[in-house]
Amino acid sequence: MEFVRKIVDSSVLDQVLTLPRSLLNREVEILVFPVKEKGKKTSIGREKINELMEGSVTQSLIGAVPRSDITPRKFVP
Repeated sequence: MEFVRKIVDSSVLDQVLTLPRSLLNREVEILVFPVKEKGKKTSIGREKINELMEGSVTQSLIGAVPRSDITPRKFVP
């Protein structure tokens, strides 16, 4: 990610933003980064999931481990 770093006199920033008193009449460092845009969240439908699963390793593992109704017991030595 690209950014810009510059050291300027804080009086240059008066028109852009309000600075605390402790930063007035001093040199300050400015870092400018691009804002991450809020994009659309990608949603995948059931059909697309089935298409992606077809022939995959994940699909071959489904059902490989049998489900059981056994509840774990506390180990007592």
